[in-house]
Amino acid sequence: MNKKIFIAYSGGLDSHVLLRLLVQVRKVNPKLQLTAIHVNHNLSSNAKRWTEHCKKICRELRVACIVKNVNAKIKIKDHSPEEIARKLRYETFAETLPKNSVLVTAHQANDQAETLLLQLFRGAGPKGLAAMPLKIKFAKGWLVRPLLDFSREELLQYAKVQKLNWIEDESNTDTKFDRNLIRHKLMPIIKKNWPGIITTLNRVANHCAAASELLENLAAEDLADVISAKDTINIEVLKKLSSARQDNVLRFWLRTLHLSTPSEVKLHEVIRTVVNSRSDASPMVGWQGTEIRRFQNHLYAMPPLLPHDKRKVLRFNFKRPLKLPADLGVLRAKVNKKFVASAKNKIFTVRFRQGGEKLKIAKRLGTHQLKKLMQEWQIPPWLRDRIPLIYCGAEIVAVVGYYSVAGLLTTILNNPSSRKILA
Repeated sequence: MNKKIFIAYSGGLDSHVLLRLLVQVRKVNPKLQLTAIHVNHNLSSNAKRWTEHCKKICRELRVACIVKNVNAKIKIKDHSPEEIARKLRYETFAETLPKNSVLVTAHQANDQAETLLLQLFRGAGPKGLAAMPLKIKFAKGWLVRPLLDFSREELLQYAKVQKLNWIEDESNTDTKFDRNLIRHKLMPIIKKNWPGIITTLNRVANHCAAASELLENLAAEDLADVISAKDTINIEVLKKLSSARQDNVLRFWLRTLHLSTPSEVKLHEVIRTVVNSRSDASPMVGWQGTEIRRFQNHLYAMPPLLPHDKRKVLRFNFKRPLKLPADLGVLRAKVNKKFVASAKNKIFTVRFRQGGEKLKIAKRLGTHQLKKLMQEWQIPPWLRDRIPLIYCGAEIVAVVGYYSVAGLLTTILNNPSSRKILA
């Protein structure tokens, strides 16, 4: 067992039971270091009182307590208040946890059943219906849910026997939230006819988790066949797969790139308008956080490209890194003494393609149009105006990532929007 355990502690019934159980474990394992993390979302007028309650309980149990404040009243497009609060809460946990630590949460069997129904109503596949795993990698360590095999009723019984004092969040009874609607309206009706429904739904979640694992393994095998240089997908190889396997491997590919996965409608749009487009077309399908484009016979996935003013001219001093506009990354360059001597008294700038540029290429006669060189280098069209060009006076001495004169070495760092192209 990891000696440092962090508990997601709201002060409610479930997290209080979890905290108390871990304190009992510490009695037989004194080296166990427990730290509670309480996130104040600042949504309730009682929030400060709940924070003081959590700090008081932790003092009584001799457990370190970290309190973090977030503003969950902010609005994010296409996110419910529940989703926003959850997002901020887990971001806070991730920022707080040290390396190789374990975060434990108090999710129990009823939570698992409710999550499965929520995902079912949203039209989720096996991965979504697998609901919450017992243990997953999280931030720099792990997230563990040790109470998933216990029902809310069992935790309540334990809390009453132990005479625990917990808080009741009034929002937990507000049925305008989807989970509360399921918990307080739908579940009581279902339980009348199927008393063991919580156990049954948890069993369904386990079946879906097993199915999801098999699909992940198949996707990993298929990805090894369809993946090309720079994490792109070879379309001709992809088309040899069945439609179901195409869907499966594309979702898996996006997850490996840490990009958001699409809805079924969007995924089918990708297949129809991007995968099955003409080889000389440059279609794009996008959704929140992700764009998929086609160039020649390959699929490219990336975060949405930011607006970019290609007319910008930036002074460049080789001694310091240069932050590029439109999230294109940080430019660094190394030069040898011979190159510096040949460029004495000349100004170095970074610019972007306007059209009509020409440059000389070592060991090739004459000058060459940059447009044709970019075609030769197979640079995707949407990136051609975003490739940094280093000028020495009026002469191009580097096309970053593709060409530079002798004695000049360029690199791009922290380049999310085109990292697979310029790196």
